[in-house]
Amino acid sequence: MAFHQAGSNRTSIVPKGRPAALWFCTFLLSIALVAVEFSGASAAESVRVVVEGLSGKEQANVEAALAVPPALVQEGRVDRLWLERFERQAPGKTREALEAFGYYRPVISTRMDIPEEGVYRLTVRVDPGEPVRLTAVRVRVLGPGAMDGELAQAASDFPLRPGQVLRHDVYVRAKGGLQAKALEKGYLDAHFPVHTIRVDTAASTAEIDLALETGDPYRFGEVRFFGAPRYPRPFLETFLDFRPGDAYSGEKILQTQINFGTAQRFRSVVIHPDRASAEGHTVPVNVDLDPLPQKIVRAGVGYTTDYGPGFSLRYEDLNVLDSAQKLESELNLSQRLQGAALRYVFPGGTDFRSSTHARLSAQREDTVSYTSKSVSAEVERARGFGRGRLGSVYLQLQQEDSTAGGDTTSTFLLVPGLRFSESRYDSLIRPTRGLHYRLEARGTTQQFGSGVGFAQFLGSINILVPLPQRVSVKARGQAGATAMNGNFLDIPIPFRFFTGGDNSVRGYAYQSLGPKDSRGDVLGGKHLLVGSIELERAIGENWAVAAFYDTGNAFNDLDTLDVAQGAGLGIRYYTPVGPIRLDIARQVGVSDPEYRFHFTVGVQF
Repeated sequence: MAFHQAGSNRTSIVPKGRPAALWFCTFLLSIALVAVEFSGASAAESVRVVVEGLSGKEQANVEAALAVPPALVQEGRVDRLWLERFERQAPGKTREALEAFGYYRPVISTRMDIPEEGVYRLTVRVDPGEPVRLTAVRVRVLGPGAMDGELAQAASDFPLRPGQVLRHDVYVRAKGGLQAKALEKGYLDAHFPVHTIRVDTAASTAEIDLALETGDPYRFGEVRFFGAPRYPRPFLETFLDFRPGDAYSGEKILQTQINFGTAQRFRSVVIHPDRASAEGHTVPVNVDLDPLPQKIVRAGVGYTTDYGPGFSLRYEDLNVLDSAQKLESELNLSQRLQGAALRYVFPGGTDFRSSTHARLSAQREDTVSYTSKSVSAEVERARGFGRGRLGSVYLQLQQEDSTAGGDTTSTFLLVPGLRFSESRYDSLIRPTRGLHYRLEARGTTQQFGSGVGFAQFLGSINILVPLPQRVSVKARGQAGATAMNGNFLDIPIPFRFFTGGDNSVRGYAYQSLGPKDSRGDVLGGKHLLVGSIELERAIGENWAVAAFYDTGNAFNDLDTLDVAQGAGLGIRYYTPVGPIRLDIARQVGVSDPEYRFHFTVGVQF
């Protein structure tokens, strides 16, 4: 039995700053590799193998088994003795390649001819016959893991059944999957004392007898950290998805790896159980960390259609006074948005998602609808609620001065609020499936010293679902509502709802939609309702095309909701730092529609 798979991978590494002799050796090695490849090509041209009577994977496997050896052709001439031996070996190689697919009694004939001068053609004619079918399949779990429901289900779901064709590739893959499931569940000594396939070639039948012995389950032992001595151990322990004494789980190891990856404090994290030091079915775990530099300065330039060209400068101290506390400062200067912020983070003591933030910021925003200047201070206490879930309570002080159309607000606000979000994506760079939603409630009153009283509720959701043929559908929604007594125009302009732009209703300028005054100036609305649906088709490894439809608007009541619509096409290019999106959108449902380009960079959650 043999299963052949064609294809090869080669990585070339060119060292820098090495001696000339090493470069010369590398040059000679390159010539030798080219010569080998050339000889392989010459062999394939001088000796051709044609397989008849098969199709699909069976034919591909036989063709791979009958690949012409490069050494069969020497200096442009075919070695006749080797060629005759290759022809004699062809039936055996073909038979072995077909056994992988359950064909044990094929009828094989070969014919050698010379279709043109210097070219030999070997024709292999195959009648595969009837495949071997299974009459009995016995898969069982033995030992302490026999009562494990997931392992029992995995054995019950073994993909080969009586009556099916014996497929050795399926058998090997399913057998490995069953053992991997046992290892993931902490049965690190799992093995197969029985793994038998009985084949009756005369009757074209087979039986499978497979037994997995789990052995005793293991537990997590001591966790040892290496490579980051300046980070406090209690801080590093907050990233662990397990504790010493917990049942060993491969999934918990993987989740711990993901947890460290989200910290953005380490270049690399390698977690591995130390089986050699295991005692009494307790496995120590080694965590090798390569921390980023403590102090980081990043500068960047960019462009989006919402904000225009821009420049950013960011400074971070990732481990202030070796306490794991973090200092962040940021300066953003763009055509329509300018701001500076300072943020200090106190990490939580039990969960890496938990923290306390203190933030100071100043910002000026100038859109087609309003101009706003604000200075704010905020304290937020965040807490993790399981994987991907984060909740927080915050208190914000803000002084704003803003103008929208003919309306001006200048207000001091003390605003408490609550936030909750959940994010589940299979990749942060190019997700194919996932969900993200965010909920927020905030408000203030004159009793807090604010100049106005109101309550607001905000929500957003993004859903990504894969479809066949490398197509995915993305659905997005935004909603907001305001409750207050008195005139809505008393609400500060930064707390009113506007929409339009790259991430809302495409086809319209950023924040250009909302209720208008008698002069046609957009003043912002009490409520918000926006939805979008997008189909994306992947092309190659990094490219995709998209078609989308956006709709919604800001409004003061449902009777006056003026639904804006936009539809269009886009292209996507996925990079290690996130996707680059370019869309062209057309306004829908208006008498004189306009077209608008939208350009964004990064994953939009």
